[in-house]
Parts: sequence; C-alpha cells; structure tokens
Amino acid sequence: MTFQLKIGALPCVVSLVSATLTSALASPLLAQDTAGPAEALAELETACQHVEELWPAALCGPVILVNPATRDAVTNQPDANGLFEGDNGVYLGQWPDNMPVANTALAWEGQQWAMVMLPLRGDRFDRLQLLAHESFHRIQPELGHTVADPMAAHLDEMDGRIWLRMELRAYAQALDAAEDDARAAALDALAFRAMRHSLYPEAVEVERQLEAHEGLAEYTGVRFAMDATGEGEGRAANLIRRFEQRPTYVRSLGYGTGPALGLLLDRYQPGWRDDLDPAAIDLGQLLFTALSAPAEVSRPAVLDRARLYGLDAVQDEEQERAEHLAAQRERYREALVEGSVLILNLPERLLLFNPNTVLSLGEHGTVYPGAILMGPWGRLTLHDGAALAPADRTMARVAAPDTLEASSTVEGPGWTLALEEGWHFEAGTRRGETVLVPAPQPD
Repeated sequence: MTFQLKIGALPCVVSLVSATLTSALASPLLAQDTAGPAEALAELETACQHVEELWPAALCGPVILVNPATRDAVTNQPDANGLFEGDNGVYLGQWPDNMPVANTALAWEGQQWAMVMLPLRGDRFDRLQLLAHESFHRIQPELGHTVADPMAAHLDEMDGRIWLRMELRAYAQALDAAEDDARAAALDALAFRAMRHSLYPEAVEVERQLEAHEGLAEYTGVRFAMDATGEGEGRAANLIRRFEQRPTYVRSLGYGTGPALGLLLDRYQPGWRDDLDPAAIDLGQLLFTALSAPAEVSRPAVLDRARLYGLDAVQDEEQERAEHLAAQRERYREALVEGSVLILNLPERLLLFNPNTVLSLGEHGTVYPGAILMGPWGRLTLHDGAALAPADRTMARVAAPDTLEASSTVEGPGWTLALEEGWHFEAGTRRGETVLVPAPQPD
C-alpha cells in the first residue's frame, strides 16, 4: 500500500488531458508511469464538469502528481515560473529537491496546489476520492476554516478505542440500512460517541478539530467520488469498516468518522454545508441536532445496544492490544526518552509521517515511525526507526549513537541524514543528548 504522508503544518478550471503522453518525457520511469497520471487528471477534469460543487470555493484546481522515488512530476496546469514543460495538455518537470513530497496541499510558486504521490490507486473511485480529498485541503484557507492537526492520545487507550469502534460499526450499519433501521443505527453511533466523550471529556475538542480538518476532507473525497461514479453509500460503509482495522486512530480519526457524519448529514439535514461556522465546525453536534438525539442515555442501555455490534469481542481484542502497546511504549521510552538521542529543530514543522502508525507516548509526545524530518539543516529519513515529537512538532528526537560526526551523509540507528553545509553536532543539556546546530563562523 502507498503510505499517506501528511505535513504537520499544512493543511476549477483544469485543462482536459489525454490518456497517453508522448516523447517529451525526461525520465524513463516517468515515461513508463505517465499514462496513469494523465488518465487520472483527465478523470478529475471530467468529474469536475459533471459533479455539483460541494463548497463555495471551487474544489477543482491546480494538482501536482509526484513520484517520490524520482521526484518526476506531472501537473494539470503550468507553474508561474515556467519550470514545467507542456506535453499533450499536462506539464512535466522535476519537483524541487527542497520541497516535500506527500499527499497534502501546499503553496508553491505563489499558488495553492493539491499534491498526490505516485503511483496512483488502481480503482477509479479511490483515485477520485484521494484527489478530491487533497483538493479540499487546498481550498480550506479560502473557505476560512481554522486548520488544526492535534493528536488524539485517548484513542490509543483501550476504552477510547472500544467506543470509537462501536461508533464506527453503527455508522456503517446506518449507511447500509433502510430508513428506520438507519436512523436507529445513527442514534446508536451518537450514543457510543457520547459514552467515549464522558470518559475523556478533555478530548472532545481534539476530536472536533480532527473531524473539521481531515474529516471534512475525507467526506469531500468520498462524496465527490460517489457523485462521479454513481456508487452508493454501501461503498462508504465498506470504507468505514476497513478504517476500523487500522492499527491506530490517534491522528486518523477523521478518515473514519468524517465521511459517516457528512453523508448522514446529507441525508438528515440537507444544506448543512451552507451554514457552517468556519471557526467552530462540529460535525457530531450537527448530526446530534439533525436527529434530535436524546441528551442522555443510561449506561446500561448503551452497553445493551453495543453488544449488538460485537462489544464483547472488541473488548477482548482491545485488552490484548493494550498489553502489546504497553510493551511497545516501554521500548520507545527507553530509546527516545532515556537513551542517547539526536535533537533536531523543525522551525517549519516539516515532519512527514504515516497517520496509520503514530503512537502516543503520553506526556513525552507522539512517536512517528518511519517519518521524514526536514529543516534548514537538511533531511533525515527514518528507514527502520521512529521520531518522538511534542504536540507542536517544532522539534523531534531520534535514537543516536554516542558520537556523531558532521558530513554530507550521516548514518544513525535506522536513519540517514542528508546534512547541509554549515551545521554540526554539539552536546545537549542532558547526558546522551546531541543537538544539531549551526557551525560557528570563522572570525
């Protein structure tokens, strides 16, 4: 599978392109892969012409498709500085070395772009979903949405996971069921949500922010793909069931709940997108109001309903996971808190990561296995290791040997650092800490 990387800080008129490209391809790998990207951009253009606009800002606009291995790139419109060359309606070039590669939205050459990594997904629905998801991130600033990207540490805890899984199962059933049963299942989902929030009241705002950011983006991708392909809510229900199998929900909550909440709002409160307060979007509260859900449900009643969705088996699974997680956390704590570490400042918060693998280490921060860290000092790629970062992600720690020597390429346990000139290693404030800092300038 292609990992979906996110940049911590970040959040239509498209020329019709042909399904094949010809001779102006600079790279053999790009030449081999370009038919897929060109076809996907053509599919997106066709869908944009037929799908009703979902938001006040145009969803369809500038898109960059980048091969992360070669940095060969294809865009659907020219860049402002003419770095990419036109070929059969698309534009080909080399993505700059100092720019990140991720599934994201970013500013480049004075313009907001949606970026998606190559290779693209093989299924048409999946391709359109991903392209629309990242295109929504592109227009979020224009919509005035407050973009936040917190970590929901409580979703690494046993009870947090149990009640989220119950909520997800009820959403999937609601999307699959006939009207009366669908409404009952949606009310069950909200009751399970309320149970989780009663256990973790301090996390309610974190969940709201994640759903407003990634949840709305994922809903937009699913809604757009459904409208473009004619597939029904059963496809969305299956996506939610698949989401439940993810190893962690700490950063990915909105990918599961966002489509469910949005599609159920489409059913029970049409026009909900027109009345959103950009600074205080609360999809769960909107559905609660739309369904006139009861303000309180007794705990015994919630437990009885949850057993219809497999509560007992889920509790057993989560108990086993909790035991494994405790051992995993201890290993990370020994390596990244107590062991020898390299500390890197991230002034632009460029920490690229797979949201399906992050792990909460409580007060110490969040663990990001297999991440890529970027800063003025260069780029550190974790091949077989992890970074530990606080909530604001302005710095990170990686396991390190006791001694490090500055060179253009530095190797550490499970990572490689491409180091820029003018930087060197110094001892930190605590024994075992090394800090990457600018080298002293000669007099």
